[in-house]
Amino acid sequence: MTQVAIESSARQASIAVRVGTRSLGAQLSSERAHASDLLPLLDRLLGELDRRPDTIEALFVGTGPGSYTGLRVGIATALGLARATGAALLGVPSGDTLAFGGLAVGEEAATLIDARQGQLYFARHRRLEHEVEVVHPACVITPAELAALLPAGIPIFADASSAEAAGLDERQRARLRPSIPSALVLLELGALRLARDGAQEAARLEPLYLRPFAASQRRR
Repeated sequence: MTQVAIESSARQASIAVRVGTRSLGAQLSSERAHASDLLPLLDRLLGELDRRPDTIEALFVGTGPGSYTGLRVGIATALGLARATGAALLGVPSGDTLAFGGLAVGEEAATLIDARQGQLYFARHRRLEHEVEVVHPACVITPAELAALLPAGIPIFADASSAEAAGLDERQRARLRPSIPSALVLLELGALRLARDGAQEAARLEPLYLRPFAASQRRR
């Protein structure tokens, strides 16, 4: 089976491909556009595994929360590929992928993302042996609300910008872990969920924006 994972919720998008027991993954540079680079990178990885796009049988895509533009591009790409190939499709929240790849079994962590406008995206997860438990679903909060939701001592998935926006102190910053979800991890978690729960209807695949998109007008 040829399986593909696309994780584009962060500025550094990544793609992974698995054929049988062989897996390859690659990241896009944060400076490069997701829209122009995702498909050429996918084509290269498939070629290295001696596969064509029409052999894809399962597609997993990160649903965020995260970059509005990155999520739109990643999900649109997955939908287009699924429609063209008939591949099974499954969306996976990006916080689930972070927890699955970055925590030991039984460990719990919080995820913080700078949502701009004085707000944060927040969630808490616990790593299980073959799954991730959502302790607190992804939501939008203010930095002032964080203290009541963030237990002492647990790891925090957040980058420097998000830590600054959240007003984390020195002790909290010492608990930071890398916050870019990996397509290779998404591939593993997605395959487990697909085998257990089956595919998702394309019409139900939506990004976790968590709040309405607000367009800004460019000043002349």
